[in-house]
Amino acid sequence: MMDVATALGTYLDIVDSVAPGLVEGLYVVGSYALGDWTEGTSDIDIVAVTAEPATDDDFGSLRTVHALLAEQPLPFIDGPYLAWGDLLIEPATGLHRPWVLDGRLRHDGECFEINPITWYTLATYGVTVRGPGVESLGIPIDIEARIRFVVDNLQGYWRGVADGVAAACARAEPPAFSAADLVWCALGPLRLHYTAFTGDVTSKRGAGEHGLTAAPAAFHEVLREALAARATGELGPATTEQMRVTAALTEWCIAEVAAAR
Repeated sequence: MMDVATALGTYLDIVDSVAPGLVEGLYVVGSYALGDWTEGTSDIDIVAVTAEPATDDDFGSLRTVHALLAEQPLPFIDGPYLAWGDLLIEPATGLHRPWVLDGRLRHDGECFEINPITWYTLATYGVTVRGPGVESLGIPIDIEARIRFVVDNLQGYWRGVADGVAAACARAEPPAFSAADLVWCALGPLRLHYTAFTGDVTSKRGAGEHGLTAAPAAFHEVLREALAARATGELGPATTEQMRVTAALTEWCIAEVAAAR
């Protein structure tokens, strides 16, 4: 595996050779910016910036870039391709820009990472690889927009996840769950709980540590198990009971945030 600096150097070499001058700014967000990147398990979350919104020709070039990247022994390099002017918009949702998830390039308005949390992470913790320093970009970071986004995400996406996991666990023959399922479901909603109560953002590890101080003791064992799985990259199975507890933990997060609002 490559470290982040080497991986991004490879990425820039490829994008500059395929589309010279297209990527004017490159910033790292996500787990690396938050001090929680783990080689072999973490993706590299970026915000790439172009002069103007990407054209169809630009998208064609980016398809070539990401096809070439897929041939390299790299972690996934994921995130949106934004124009400089996009970074001045809030709330930043629904933009039709190229974006990448798990190495797959898309061009539609479904990019979850175009949101106030990403804007705040970029403005506050972003690591500059190419372009002006993040502190000079004038990115809006309204706390109310950030918290509204968190509340909506808990009430929408995460409530659906909790209901789905609880229903699956109640089946006569529950499905097989993985350690990745455990990490995602135990730590994901706690990241939003943390933001709702502090206005700041945190990593998955930070969310688990937050849960060990903020959540009831009944959830602590599963949080320790999720933190251990994330730290080691353990890909073994998760138990039905562990996943049942994550569903209850998500419901606790939703109720706590709703009560505070």
